[in-house]
Amino acid sequence: MAEFTVIKETDAPRPARQTGRLAARMREYEKYIESVAPGKAGKLTPARGESPRGIALRISRAAKRMNKTVNTWVADGHVYFTVV
Repeated sequence: MAEFTVIKETDAPRPARQTGRLAARMREYEKYIESVAPGKAGKLTPARGESPRGIALRISRAAKRMNKTVNTWVADGHVYFTVV
């Protein structure tokens, strides 16, 4: 079990800032969501080293940041999503 301690806020280290690469990836997935019109579905094919589950999670998180709802599913190794 983890050890829990309460400390002064001033003694806690500053939160790490996002790297440029992370921010770029987040914008990339937000653009995917913006590109899907009503009545259409997006399809993402994982690149080497990526998992469909990871891509579906990134799409869901991007939608949450944008205050949108998406439905995601994986079929035949591809990630599909619709914007609700």
